[in-house]
Amino acid sequence: MARPKEQGEQRKNLVQAAMDAIAQRGLSGLRLKDIADHAGLSIGSVSYYYPEIDDLLIEAHKEAMDRFYFRRVELVNQSDDAREQLRIALTNGIPEEPVTSDLTMLYELHTYSSRSAKHAALMSTLWEREVSLYERIIAHGFTTKEFSASQSGRQIAETAVALEDAFNLHLVSGNVAISSTM
Repeated sequence: MARPKEQGEQRKNLVQAAMDAIAQRGLSGLRLKDIADHAGLSIGSVSYYYPEIDDLLIEAHKEAMDRFYFRRVELVNQSDDAREQLRIALTNGIPEEPVTSDLTMLYELHTYSSRSAKHAALMSTLWEREVSLYERIIAHGFTTKEFSASQSGRQIAETAVALEDAFNLHLVSGNVAISSTM
């Protein structure tokens, strides 16, 4: 049996392996063997750390969400200018290279949320986080008089996230009629 510190590292390794495997094969084509191969472990070792595959998928979903969201927050927080913060949030919400492992993971697992309450809760958490980020930026812009609008900051923020999600879905799905450079 591995030591607790090694178990934590092995679990992180397996989460990343699951993310890589899902990004490569998709959720519907995912096999335990794919995760094991990406991790450089046996199927039995994967099962030892995650007896239930959905527990591993939940961890991978959380990791992809956290990376996607907190990377944006960190970048937005580097500016005090509301217009610049909005530009940063938008350009990082629709990555230049749209088919990233994290973004692909999010969309793969978001579709799974219709069959899993845990994944649905994670999807809702990401929505609220993103809306609150835009809402904070918009409120700052209203305060500094950089922005004005007839709608509430919440309505604008929800619209921005919905548009971003729709655009990203088309990009990740391979819609050749659009590009991330639009």
